[in-house]
Order: sequence, then C-alpha cells, then structure tokens
Amino acid sequence: MQQKLDVYIDKRLEIRWVPEINGRGVFATADIPADTVIERAPILHIPTKLIDMGYWFCQADGITSESFVIDQYLIEWAPGISGMPLGWAGIYNHSDNNNSRLAGWNDVDDSIVGVVTIRDIQAGEQVTVTYGEEFFKKKGYVKKISL
Repeated sequence: MQQKLDVYIDKRLEIRWVPEINGRGVFATADIPADTVIERAPILHIPTKLIDMGYWFCQADGITSESFVIDQYLIEWAPGISGMPLGWAGIYNHSDNNNSRLAGWNDVDDSIVGVVTIRDIQAGEQVTVTYGEEFFKKKGYVKKISL
C-alpha cells in the first residue's frame, strides 16, 4: 500500500503582487536549496472537453478569452483531463529560466502536484516554473514579460 502524501506549502514562501504582469506571484522569504519540495497541492480533475465547452460558450456570448480566467490556472494532468491545482500551485509564474518545476505524484486516492526547486533560490526571488511553449501556442496567450 502506498503512503499517503500530505498537502504542504513551505513556510519560506509568500504571495506578492507583481506590477509588471498586473498579477500575483510566489516569492521566497528565505534561501531555499535546490531539490527541495516547496509545495504539494491536491488537483481537482476537470474534463478538458468541459473547459473547451466553457471557452466556446464564452466566445459565442462575446466574452473575451481573458475573461475566462479559470483556463489560465489549469495544467494538463492526463489525456483528456485538466487539473486545477488547489493551494498555490496555480500561481507560480512562467519563466524561460525557471528555478522550479512541477512534479506529479499519484496517491492512492488523490492526485497531488508538487513544486520542486531545480536550483538554489535566494530570499526575495520569485519562484517560477515553465509552462512550456505549447501552453502559449495552444491557448493563444502572449507572454507578458520574460521573468
């Protein structure tokens, strides 16, 4: 039997406003070494077709894609399944020079997404992950800035 993973947010993290992107980001309040699990968050599974339908209905009603905010926080979890990270895992901003990565663990009953540092992170530094180039192409988003 697999051991159950607890959800977790490292106490050395905080959410701050990032004026350059007019949004929030996750920042280190103390130095964090490489290969540290800084968060484990549960995933809410949503069929990707349901998200696509919501997007199409918004378009049909003249609602802009920027207004369909939920789409900006989803990750591809499995074929045909989008994952909505609970906790802070949906708030980490993209960087082409990311200092962390998303890691998935499948628990016995739950799906958990983790955030793991890939290099040392200094106090005050924004914690970033890569969304991958396909994220921007597929969704038609433009990168706001290069963090």
